[in-house]
Amino acid sequence: MAMNTPLGQVPDEPAHMARAESLLRVTILGVRKPVINPKTGERQVLTGFKVDAGLFAVSFPKSDWIENKPTITQKDYFAVRNDPPDHRLVFAHAPNTATYFPAAYIPGSIGLAIGLATQATPFACMVMGRIGMVIGFLILGCLALWMAAYGEGLILTVLLLPMTLFLAGSLSQDGVLVGVACLCAAAFTHDPEKKPGIRIFGLILLVIILMAKLPYVPLLGLAFVPLRRLTFIKRSLEAMLATAPVMIWALLIALFVVVPFGTAPYHPGPLYTGDPRTIFTTWDTKENFHILLADPARFITLPIELIQRWHTSLIDQTIGVLGSMALWLPDRYYAAWEFAIMASVFGFLFVPRSDTERKIVLMEGAYVALVLILSAWAVFIAAYIDWTDVGSPEIWGVQGRYFLVLMPFFVLVIPRLFKMNLPIIVPVLPAIVLGIYDLGYLPLKISTFFYVY
Repeated sequence: MAMNTPLGQVPDEPAHMARAESLLRVTILGVRKPVINPKTGERQVLTGFKVDAGLFAVSFPKSDWIENKPTITQKDYFAVRNDPPDHRLVFAHAPNTATYFPAAYIPGSIGLAIGLATQATPFACMVMGRIGMVIGFLILGCLALWMAAYGEGLILTVLLLPMTLFLAGSLSQDGVLVGVACLCAAAFTHDPEKKPGIRIFGLILLVIILMAKLPYVPLLGLAFVPLRRLTFIKRSLEAMLATAPVMIWALLIALFVVVPFGTAPYHPGPLYTGDPRTIFTTWDTKENFHILLADPARFITLPIELIQRWHTSLIDQTIGVLGSMALWLPDRYYAAWEFAIMASVFGFLFVPRSDTERKIVLMEGAYVALVLILSAWAVFIAAYIDWTDVGSPEIWGVQGRYFLVLMPFFVLVIPRLFKMNLPIIVPVLPAIVLGIYDLGYLPLKISTFFYVY
């Protein structure tokens, strides 16, 4: 994936590259920059980072639209490969990645640093940055499989999903965050009274996830498990300690980083109660939040309507829609992966578990399931208030890959109901077979989609 996917053909990769490259100058917070819009003459505020001009230039996709798909011609390919270094610092507007705590970008930053130190071309630096992210992902995934007291089958399935591998082979933080989530879930499979050190490690990983992706903040509810009356005060203190850095980070980016996302001028949708002739040039968080408050039922109905309309598409996207949401795979392929996921989940019911596991009771499993549902709901609401036209009757911008981070935590939901000793590898065999198949299938699909015309 890192070598074969064209640069920029990963969702928001230029913005992710800017975040990773900015770490080389220890830029933790993005900065705001007032500018004058050359088309309208209006003053606006951008947010982002100063980055290497050569790297920023090659990070954008360069392709021709041939046979109804973005195609990399030989001319495009060699133009990017031969782009010369340009180490001037330019401002990169990145309003999405500027709000992310940058821990997950460290492996990519190391790769970029090695490329720059060896005076490699911008293309080679980008590839080395991607390889750095791959190495970080592999380390996290292996640690998760080694650490888990149970649930290795589902963790391995999540790590092998085509979308996970696609993101892991890019400068997007999402692939590394899936690895962090798998390791965090593995840490939570242990009994905190028997292994308190692993518990603290899991909480640190949880904080990293939430500071990188604030909409997942309901996951803080995991700090209260296991639900035991005798340890409730201790769990509550841990929850408060985990909450503090997340809230501090949220406050910092709200005060110094966040700016409205600019869009083409548009009139508001039918849910807007003001003057319909009003013209908006941003996705207005405040206005959309007021629309939800005007009819609180919309907090529930809008996500449900989205799921009803797009559930099949969201499932396919979670499994893998590659490129910039352009490369869809065959229906039978998605069906095979759906079967593999279900097999690994239901394998919990029959496989043996470690003596150090945290025993799951039905009540606790239901509580964790509720936490995960609330986290998914928060993603829908965040998409509406941040990424949707004011007054729209439906939510925009939700993609299936957003739920990959939540999937590993299902190991904390399902108790062992049957006293059987089914070998751990049996329920995960479908995912392993598909993973081996994907070694050839996925690179071939990427090559034929982007390079053959």
